[in-house]
Amino acid sequence: MKIDQTKKIPIEFYKQKTEDIARLLIGKLFVRVIDGEWLACEIHETEAYLPDGDYASHAAKMKTLRNAPMFESGGILYVYFIYGVHYCVNIVTENAGIGSAVLLRAGKPLAGIEKMQEFRKSNKIEQLCKGPGNFAKAFDLNKTHNFHRLDSDDIFLCDYETYPDSEIVRTTRIGINLSKDLPLRFYLKDSPYISKK
Repeated sequence: MKIDQTKKIPIEFYKQKTEDIARLLIGKLFVRVIDGEWLACEIHETEAYLPDGDYASHAAKMKTLRNAPMFESGGILYVYFIYGVHYCVNIVTENAGIGSAVLLRAGKPLAGIEKMQEFRKSNKIEQLCKGPGNFAKAFDLNKTHNFHRLDSDDIFLCDYETYPDSEIVRTTRIGINLSKDLPLRFYLKDSPYISKK
C-alpha cells in the first residue's frame, strides 16, 4: 500500500484527553520507516492510562526515571520493558506535567509485512501485531525509541479509517490488578487482529 503523508496526524492531536485519544486511535495508521522500507498497521486495540484516579498507570504515584516520558507533552513514544521479555509501546497524551499515555495493544498489518514477519519470526499475519509485545516487535521498537517524537519522518501516525461508535467495543483493561474496573480498553468489533475478545 502507498501511505499518504498528507494525512499525517499533527502533534496537537495528542494533547487531547487520554481517554478520547485511545478511542480516536482506532483506525489510525501507525507507520515506521526503516532503511527506506515502510511498515504500517491499522490500530485496532488500545488502552488508556489516565493521569487521575488510575492506579494501574505507571504515573499514578510520582514521576520516575522509567515513567518520565509520560510527563512530557503529548506526541512522543513511551517505550518500556516488561516481564524481562518484551517492550510495550505507548503514545504520550495531554500536556506536559500531566502523566498519561495510551498503550498500543494490537493492529492489522498493511505494509512492510515481510519485514514484520522477519522481526516476529512468524508468518501468521493475524499474529504479527497481536498483543503489545508483538506490536513492538513487529516494528522493531525498543528503549532507543523512548521519547521519540511522532512528528518525525520515521515514526508517525496517519488518518486512515473512521469507525462509528457502534463498531468500537469499550471494556476493561487486560493483565492489571489495580483500577481494573475502569472501562479504558477500546477495540474494533469483530477484528481478528485484537489480543483478546
